[in-house]
Amino acid sequence: MKLAGGAAAASFLLAACGGRSSAGDEAGGTTIELWTAWTEGADTALALKQKIKEFEEATGYTVNQTNFTYDMLHEKLIASAAGGNLPDAVWGLPEYVGEFDKMGILADLSEAWEAWEDKDKVSDAIKATMTIKGRIIGFPYETTARAYLVHDDVIGQAGVTVPKTWDDVLAVGTKVEDATGSSFFGVAGTGVRAPQELLVYLAQYDLDVASEVDGGYRNTWVDNPDELAKAAKVFDFYGDLIKSGAASPNSPTYGWEETDENFATALTATYVSGNWLAEREASNPEAMSDVSVHPIPYPKDGKPATYIECKPLMVMAGSQALEAATELSRTFASTEWQTAAFPDRSALNDVQTDTKWSTDFSALLDTGISYPPITLAAVTQAMIDALAMRLQEGKDSTEVATWLSGAINTALEESGDAPA
Repeated sequence: MKLAGGAAAASFLLAACGGRSSAGDEAGGTTIELWTAWTEGADTALALKQKIKEFEEATGYTVNQTNFTYDMLHEKLIASAAGGNLPDAVWGLPEYVGEFDKMGILADLSEAWEAWEDKDKVSDAIKATMTIKGRIIGFPYETTARAYLVHDDVIGQAGVTVPKTWDDVLAVGTKVEDATGSSFFGVAGTGVRAPQELLVYLAQYDLDVASEVDGGYRNTWVDNPDELAKAAKVFDFYGDLIKSGAASPNSPTYGWEETDENFATALTATYVSGNWLAEREASNPEAMSDVSVHPIPYPKDGKPATYIECKPLMVMAGSQALEAATELSRTFASTEWQTAAFPDRSALNDVQTDTKWSTDFSALLDTGISYPPITLAAVTQAMIDALAMRLQEGKDSTEVATWLSGAINTALEESGDAPA
């Protein structure tokens, strides 16, 4: 992990010196600065690197690709926008879109979308996630829901069955760890994955981080005692996961890299994650051989819910290679590239497989939720901070929920998303 972190840091420093929009290189061609956040060495990365080479050969363009973690990519893009040194095309997460749109750095890809031969293979719901104020701001390079992944052999050694409710999860306690040495239930306590998980557990109690009110958005927990009590129950669940021993005591410091790695190597027996973990069947074939897919456990007085994530490949409005970057972005979303790199997690209705990574995940889409269309940076950071307050500082759940409600409303006011 230290070696991986060092490599990522080195990439970050190199990009800080060289990332820029470029219309031409020394040979007089067109260079596209592309920032990605794939897992190095995984099937998706290997497939896309080959496709990028083919794209370069077919078009004469040069693609200068630099890889980051999503967290690093977000911070780097903010800094680059301030310095007027943006790349041409960027992998993104849905939670970036509102913020980057307000910054005015996203190109309008509406005409390119209309000219896209695969546009009719995308549902209206997915197209809507690519749209802000009537403008298309990206092409969907990856689309997935979240599911509850289970190592059947690991929990079977402990005599544990797949839990359906939060109470079932907590009742397992340390049984799996005692029998196998693996933690039972994975939790991301920090990083970009943490607020996504929290969003799902809130939605299982029918809670929104921000509701539409009088033409704007506001968190209403503090205005409604019942909502505040439910939000406190969510933070109680997090605390009880650690207290019961169902989750590792190291969970408060885990981000998505640690949680995915721990599950792929069976150091964690169960975890809520996306179907990108299908690619870990190649890198960790023995550990991943017993994985099954299930709905996410939910409270007995709540309802099923999952998170739908449709990721946009965005083009920067100030790109000097705008046409080339747009072509590359659209090509990422094409049937050919999606089949090669994202066969289990594509937005295109003709790209799918008959594996659990496609069919079992698709079965959960009806319970899917996503973030509201607001500037999310400060909101998601507040969600991460709230988890730290509960998991690392041990603060009372009602106190944490009250603080988070206020922090979200402050963020909405500062971003201009609050009611006028």
